[in-house]
Amino acid sequence: MCPPHQQSSLEYSNRATVTFRKRSDHYYLAKEALSRVADCGREKLDLRLLMIHFENWMEKYLIGKFVKLVKDDEYLFIRCVNRFMEDYKRVLWKKMKLLQYIDWDLKIDLTLDPKRFMRLEDELIFIGKAWAKLRAWLLKRYGRFEFLCVLEVQKSGRPHLHVLISGIPYISHSGLSEIWQKYGGGYVWVRAINANINALWYVLKYVNKTILGRDKVYASILFASNKRMFSMSQNLLTMLNIRRNYKTQGWKFEGTVDELNLKVFCTEENVVFDDFIKVKTTFQIMHMYPLLFDAFDNG
Repeated sequence: MCPPHQQSSLEYSNRATVTFRKRSDHYYLAKEALSRVADCGREKLDLRLLMIHFENWMEKYLIGKFVKLVKDDEYLFIRCVNRFMEDYKRVLWKKMKLLQYIDWDLKIDLTLDPKRFMRLEDELIFIGKAWAKLRAWLLKRYGRFEFLCVLEVQKSGRPHLHVLISGIPYISHSGLSEIWQKYGGGYVWVRAINANINALWYVLKYVNKTILGRDKVYASILFASNKRMFSMSQNLLTMLNIRRNYKTQGWKFEGTVDELNLKVFCTEENVVFDDFIKVKTTFQIMHMYPLLFDAFDNG
């Protein structure tokens, strides 16, 4: 019997079916395919359909895209770099270079027991919730700490977590293992970090696996589940100044546009083509370039 976590996952799936679609059809097809991957600890998971939908999406979105934002008569076009493109490494390096200077104390690996889950999707949903519970336990027991958590997917398709900890010099393996299993997890490994780990390179090591779908299983599951590859503590987010919220600036998201159409506009209107383009429009300009200012691409 395979179990305990099936009900909440199905409830999640039912809620998702009524969500307004703002993403490409390839994503929703991949998400549906993921929801049908049975597990229960079987020797091999059938991920073929899931990977096909991811590859179809990649074929379309390797073409350059720009996010389109609007405020009054101004338009903002920002190069869209998805996490499966080579340019993503450049963006990460720029945003996260300060991670190189963090001193880490521990590395923790957290797994699940696949026999406890009906579907692969259940595992992906559950592992994030279990990690949130474990963080709360660590905070209560050891006080404030910093963390960098990376979600890795095995060749089988099953998820596990690698966590770097700063601010907790020692955690009992038996104690951590007991609490992780109490929350529904599997095996735990804990080791002290004697030499400093460059966390930026640590993240990029996993990013490299998914760039251009090099590891198709890893990339496909991240795509279909919409899971982040990595997360970090609030203090690290603040230090890196990663979050940027256009809503507070009054900008409204209006989809994406093709790079080629934007290049034509910039050439003909003598606008500098860059990763970040801001233009004021008139009715005449909007009429001349309908693919930029009128069309809505659910990318």
